[in-house]
Amino acid sequence: MIKTERFYDSQLRLMADERRVRARTVRIWRLEGFARLALAARDPDQQQVAAQALDDLLYSGPVLGQALDRAGLLAPAPSRRLVAPRRTGPTRRSGQQDPELRGQCDHCLAWANDRRVLCGACTNWCFTIRQRGGSEAEYSRCHRNLLLSGGMRRRCRIVIAETETDTAQIAMKGGDQLWFARPHAGLATAGALPDAAPRQGRFAHKRRRARAQAEVQRRLSEHLLDPAQLELFPAPPRDWTRLDTTRPPALTAAAAELVADFITYMRGRGWNTDSFSGSVRTLRIVTGHLGAEVPIQETDIRAPASMRTTLHGPRVVNYLRLRGLLEAQQPSDPCIARARQHASTVSHPAFAAALHAFIDVLLGQGSTSSRPRSPKTVENYVVAVLPTLEAWTADGLTDPRQITKKHIEAAPDPLTGDQARRLHTSLRSLFRALKRERLIFRDPARGVSLTVSRPLPAALPSDRLAGLLDKVDDPHDRLMAALVAVYALLPGQLVRLLRTDLDRSKGRLRLRRPGRMDHLVYLDAFTLRLATAWELQRHRRWPDSSNPHFFVTRNTAVDDSGPPISAGVVQKTFGRLGLRAGALRVDRIYDEARHGADPVRLMELFGLSNLAATRYVLSAHPEKKNGPIAP
Repeated sequence: MIKTERFYDSQLRLMADERRVRARTVRIWRLEGFARLALAARDPDQQQVAAQALDDLLYSGPVLGQALDRAGLLAPAPSRRLVAPRRTGPTRRSGQQDPELRGQCDHCLAWANDRRVLCGACTNWCFTIRQRGGSEAEYSRCHRNLLLSGGMRRRCRIVIAETETDTAQIAMKGGDQLWFARPHAGLATAGALPDAAPRQGRFAHKRRRARAQAEVQRRLSEHLLDPAQLELFPAPPRDWTRLDTTRPPALTAAAAELVADFITYMRGRGWNTDSFSGSVRTLRIVTGHLGAEVPIQETDIRAPASMRTTLHGPRVVNYLRLRGLLEAQQPSDPCIARARQHASTVSHPAFAAALHAFIDVLLGQGSTSSRPRSPKTVENYVVAVLPTLEAWTADGLTDPRQITKKHIEAAPDPLTGDQARRLHTSLRSLFRALKRERLIFRDPARGVSLTVSRPLPAALPSDRLAGLLDKVDDPHDRLMAALVAVYALLPGQLVRLLRTDLDRSKGRLRLRRPGRMDHLVYLDAFTLRLATAWELQRHRRWPDSSNPHFFVTRNTAVDDSGPPISAGVVQKTFGRLGLRAGALRVDRIYDEARHGADPVRLMELFGLSNLAATRYVLSAHPEKKNGPIAP
């Protein structure tokens, strides 16, 4: 022991001389005491100190180990050999042990250093996919035949989520990053959900960083409109079909200010901006491509919105109209659009061209000017003649000039009542228009008459009218039902009512009738209370609505263009009552005619014509067939 100590002490002194420090400095570190402890800790049959015994000496361990090694008293460190884990089963592909994949997961190739063929995450993945009816298929990216979800296997989903948005510009293409299959490894635990790529944790953080960096690197659009550039000729509508919404161009200062003002405008109207993010996105994309220095065409707002479900255009159009930045397009009536569409569906082109010419004449756009008909009348005429034209085409007739008087007389034969009369009127109007446009030589419908029986007005059963207003609770529906059931208003009159038409102080309602004098209706106290309840509800729901019409919906109330409600709103309201508005109106007039056989009173109360009032009186009092005022 003394010899060993002296030899060890000489090695310490030699090391002190090599490092140019005094030997006493080395003794201060108590290396000699540590050496004695290490030598005393040896096993009885061991002559050297094990390297593991120096691990507890912290900073003194390396220096002491070097001195012992020089003295020949440090045992060599054992080799750190890891035994490859034995697999518990064969691989899925070959049916035998695969030495190259030993210690790795068969699916995601993650190293786990365990005895499992699949790691825990892949085991859960395969179980979930099989429960949902998934099957194995070859994936084009890695060309491996494994279970797929959404067309991708688990490993490729994780790798793509990791590298698709890489702010360091090191996204791998064709290569994969290996990882350890441990719970602390972020990639191994990510993507456990098989329905979608992982979007939480650091993946979401990387996407936010990438979006922020892309926002800084975005450039201005090359298609910004210049207010100093005059229009040389009308340009065709822009093609927005190849719009890339993932990387919109940067906004100019004026466009950014306009978008901020649009958000402030929506908040001032009391709207939830989160619910109208599609409108904000539409304005941001359009102004990013075209700028905000020149008025934007309405088609450039509606075209992208019609091609993307995430984009909305109506509120943007209204906002730009208020700011004077909208170049409005020519308004198109939906009835005329449907009539044109019906005319285009005719199988033979000759009849289709004749229908389009017919529509032009009804709109007053023919070769000779004429009074235009209402859009609804145009649509009704076109719809009425369509089956007849198709039947003539099936019989081998290919031109309107081949139609004779016999064809016109035979057309209404399968029909009765109003349908036969509507078809007869439409055919006469069609061939009269074609004759005036000189598309046919003669009018085959001229002189063809049709005798049909017109149904007389009749009352509704009393059980269908009992408790009518109790079936609905909404003030909007109750007021509509009262105006039709008590004052016999037409559905079209309900649609066209304005807020200024109601005078609550005098209890009067003004009905506007185009081409005729306005009709005044004097309301009772009950109807006035219903009208007040509806006005209060409208003000509470849409306090700053600028729509001038009396009846509004949630869509028309916030539309700054002030459109009326559609006829479908009235039909839906009375559909909840189980009645048609027309039948309820007829019952009210018929009931008044039954109590007082005076057609003049019906004309004053309901604004009827002389002929209509007489028909109601004769229907209610058949004994007065010689005259409504006969004794």
